[in-house]
Amino acid sequence: MTEAVHHPLPAPPRVGAPRRSGEELTSALARLDALDAVPVHDHVDVFDAIDRALRERLASAED
Repeated sequence: MTEAVHHPLPAPPRVGAPRRSGEELTSALARLDALDAVPVHDHVDVFDAIDRALRERLASAED
């Protein structure tokens, strides 16, 4: 039986000072570009993290 190979997920955006929306988009696109190194079964987690980060950024822009 083969052992599962663990590939780390791309890091989520850092919490701290708010970034401009262009930086958020660039960060999200960079995480999408890194998907080739992530096993397919982990793609949903990456998509969810990116979606959550972008939605949070949009929500804070509306305040």
